[in-house]
Amino acid sequence: MKRTTLALALSLAAALPAAAQDSLSNTWIEGNYINVDGDADGHGIRGSFEFGDSNFYGLAGYSRIGIDGTPFKLDGSELGVGYAHPLNDGLDLFAEAAYVDTEAAGFVTTDGTGIINTEGYRTSVGLRSALTDKLEGSVRANYVDLDQVGDDFSGTLGAMYKFTPTWGLTGDVTFGDDAETYQLGLRASF
Repeated sequence: MKRTTLALALSLAAALPAAAQDSLSNTWIEGNYINVDGDADGHGIRGSFEFGDSNFYGLAGYSRIGIDGTPFKLDGSELGVGYAHPLNDGLDLFAEAAYVDTEAAGFVTTDGTGIINTEGYRTSVGLRSALTDKLEGSVRANYVDLDQVGDDFSGTLGAMYKFTPTWGLTGDVTFGDDAETYQLGLRASF
């Protein structure tokens, strides 16, 4: 998985054209539909806010996923920071680090609460490019380490089609060792 993600990232970076816009927005909010392996689905909200012209940004997200045909629910949230380094007009190399908190409900637990809490962190590094005036693409490598679950490497491919300079349709897929996660959303960029 690690080699596949790295090869995919390098291939995309080599194929990215010079961008059609001057810069990519790191200030946005998005609502999305989430599906995990076709067996679980839910919704989420995520966003990012750039701190002036520093290329640093804060990020946050929340999601709720239910496992089909069961009472099990998974609530996840994250809060972190990122840095986007412009490589040329419309092409950024970025890195992110985030605190991750997850609560699983509906399970049989030894304490009788039916709730399992786990926390940890996520780090990511990737490329984001304005492929045309209306289309953005991204590729990233992720590492997640959660205290009661363990660690995992994954890769994410994403795209956004802009209807207007503010509104766009987003989609991404994350390929991990244990699951594939698909997201489809509506984003407002500022």
